[in-house]
Amino acid sequence: MLNIGECVIYGSHGLCKVRDILVPSFLERGKEKQYYEMISAIDTGSILYVPVEGAEDKVREVIGADDAEGLIDDIEEVEEIFLPEGKKAEPAILEIIKRNMAEEMMGLVKSLRRIKAIREAEGKRFATLNEKYLNMAEKLLYTELAYSLETEKDFIKSRVLEELSELPLETA
Repeated sequence: MLNIGECVIYGSHGLCKVRDILVPSFLERGKEKQYYEMISAIDTGSILYVPVEGAEDKVREVIGADDAEGLIDDIEEVEEIFLPEGKKAEPAILEIIKRNMAEEMMGLVKSLRRIKAIREAEGKRFATLNEKYLNMAEKLLYTELAYSLETEKDFIKSRVLEELSELPLETA
């Protein structure tokens, strides 16, 4: 069971803090059960209600500081995610975002950033859909890493982009 004040990763909602454990007033009489009331760090002002029962399958611990540091420092070793061309990539990307596992998210960011760099080098546009998912993946990943490393999300983003800029484009 989670504790009040604890921060966890809740799927594609990302970093959330448990604000309370309660029986919400919106439940029907006779169907009362306990919920975690969580505040999202990603979607400011958003409050999520997660049933306590079964929550262990939907939440995970935030990555530790050493692992977060290693993920950034050893980015060249993070396996890129193979993405099919065009709209066929969407289900694969959504599945990764839904799971929201830090190393896998870094692989997705790495893949999408590489595709973007190649498209730009060829004088082509980066697909709007890919841009949307890249922004979503970066927001989720960088928020978690920033929390772990007790720093700002923008600092994490600049570190990751700097590391990625040193990698060759041909890697796949």
